[in-house]
Amino acid sequence: MKGFTLIETLIATAIFILLISGIYGVMNVANISFSTDSGLVDLQQQCRNASAWIIREAREASSASIITIDANSDSISLNTPDKTGIVYSLNANQVIREYPAGNTRIVGNSITSLKFSQTGSLLDIQLTASRQILLRAVSFTLREQVRLRNE
Repeated sequence: MKGFTLIETLIATAIFILLISGIYGVMNVANISFSTDSGLVDLQQQCRNASAWIIREAREASSASIITIDANSDSISLNTPDKTGIVYSLNANQVIREYPAGNTRIVGNSITSLKFSQTGSLLDIQLTASRQILLRAVSFTLREQVRLRNE
């Protein structure tokens, strides 16, 4: 009778375990990369969505009033020909649009920093979004410039 010896079976099992471990390692790295990239894309989308709202109304605005809240947060009040007192601010990692007073809308999530600066009619907007993904901190910063409308 011919068959496999115990040593041959153990060697075949060891080779099989090494092969499966290698495949698992590659799949784990791919999963981490996919999760991180998906999270980064989501952060980019949140920043772009918030900035699109602000830019759209800033282009129509004839004046802007910036209020510094803290090191990572500013608030801006925009006045357009049709609307007065459109306010954008950061609250609990969300960019909030308030208009009319008391009526709020969330225009961006996972935003950790919202800063404005103005030089003449040029408004500089900087948003930073951050999140923990698989125990790794991922962040994205978007900076836009928009010219306020001339009166």
